[in-house]
Formats: sequence, C-alpha cells, structure tokens
Amino acid sequence: MSRADACRAFLAPARPEWRAACEVAPGRALAHLRHPEGTDLIARSQLGQEIDLYERPGARPPLFVSYYTADTPYAALAARLARSLDRLGLAHRIEAIPSRGSWVANTGLKAGFIARAWTESDRPICWIDADAELLRLPHVVFDNPFDIALVRRHGWYDISSFVYLGKTEAAGALVQRWAEFCAAHPQVWDQVLLTLAWQHVAQRQDMASLWLHDGIFRFPRPWLRDLRDRLLNYPSRRKIRPFVDQKQASRQLKSVIDGAARRPGERGSDDLSPAFRAMLAAHRFDIDPEVAMALWPAT
Repeated sequence: MSRADACRAFLAPARPEWRAACEVAPGRALAHLRHPEGTDLIARSQLGQEIDLYERPGARPPLFVSYYTADTPYAALAARLARSLDRLGLAHRIEAIPSRGSWVANTGLKAGFIARAWTESDRPICWIDADAELLRLPHVVFDNPFDIALVRRHGWYDISSFVYLGKTEAAGALVQRWAEFCAAHPQVWDQVLLTLAWQHVAQRQDMASLWLHDGIFRFPRPWLRDLRDRLLNYPSRRKIRPFVDQKQASRQLKSVIDGAARRPGERGSDDLSPAFRAMLAAHRFDIDPEVAMALWPAT
C-alpha cells in the first residue's frame, strides 16, 4: 500500500471528500496530500464524521516528548504532564533544560530538541507542551501514517503545543529545517517558524499533513462550560471530546521568565503578512519562507 493510500485508509472513519486543492468545497480541510510534481489533494469532512476519526481506537502510540526550563514554575507543570502520560501507559521523554533568559529563546529550543528526539527514536514522536496534560488516549496519533499532524487554524495559524511527526523522510526534512530556522531567528516564535519550515519543505517534496481539529484542546474556562459539554455537547456529538488539557501557563509565566513585555524584534503568528496567510489558506506555494520573513512589519 502506498503512503497516500495509507493516509486515505486512516481517514476512512471521517468519510472525507477528496478534491483537488484548487477546488472550493464545503467542510473543514482535514488533510493535505502535497504533490509538487502532480495534483495536491485536500480531504474535507463535517464535524460529526470527524469525531468518528478521533474515537477510532489505535494500537501503536508514538513516543511523547517535551522539555521544560529548570528552576522555573514549568518544572511542576512538567511533572503533572509526566503523571498524566504514566496514567495512560504512554512512553515519554521529558527533559529539563537551562533557561536562556527569555520565553521566546526558551521555546526556540523546541525544534532542536524535537529534531534530536525524532532522530534518536525508533518510532514516530509527538511533542506536547510541558504546561499541558493528556486527559485520555489520543488515538488519532496512534498508527498514524501522516508526516505531520497538528492544529492549523484559519488555514495558516499553526499551533505547536501538540505536534505529531511520523518516521518519514518528509518529517525528517521538516524537523531539520524547523531547527535551522529557529537557530537563525531566535526572536521569532517557534510556531511561526514551523509554518515557514512546513512551507519550505512542502514546496520541494511530497508531504502528507493532517490538520487536527482545535476541539482536541481543553482550554481554561468556567466549570459550568465543562459540565454543559459533558452532559450535552459531547454525547450529542456537537463537540469533539478533548484529549489535551492546555493550561496556557505561558500567558502568565512568559512575563516571569522575560521580566518584561514583548521584546524588540519579537515576531509572532500575527506578524505573518496577509498575502502569506491567504496563500497558505488557499493551499498555494508561490511565496518562499524567506520572502514571508521580509514582509514582516517593522517593529
């Protein structure tokens, strides 16, 4: 079975409709099979069907990897992450690193750490931020044939707090390019450079990408909303039952680590130009990552 066929078979529970990337179709873009020398294909599905994909049991989990900065509040959060993985019987590699003095610099180490973990692992890996916990088994990353799986909002805004990477040539090229970008641009958020690395690699070779629904995350919220979802929305399949409890501690701890507001030259996802965002959302590849960086607004 070809990898494209394996990806199609993996998505079968969601009953997606496959069309050429240039075609407009209803439903959320669930996956992108990139073929630089051929026709790009997009799989689209409706929420009720997509839920079946997330509830499909799997057999072989990836290795879950993370790091945290030593002597910061992240250490206690990482311990909670490890306990959640142990409770679910999932193998993990969670390491302490020394702080580089700023939140952006610390997160910029993520790609290099992931590249090492990916190289040293004999199976796919899944990054999860240290300030998160797993609520249940994330079956969607078990037996997963895709090169990468992550949440991409609005067609261009990548969320790097939960990223699956297969043991494939394309995934290896992606993590290497991501690490190189992070080393060269330490003032830029790692998730922005992941987007640019994905664009760089997908311009040049086949890439199978699974765009996870952002309903996989449970964000901090009033307890009443949790109760309503458990009693109404999850049973009626109006929402995906989340498996990542994303505590968003960085929103408070960033200032603790930085000791200041946003630093000069710091770049986030919102600094990507409208032209680059529109290109990604349209599944095009006509703007190079280097050009996208040149289009950043002045600070």
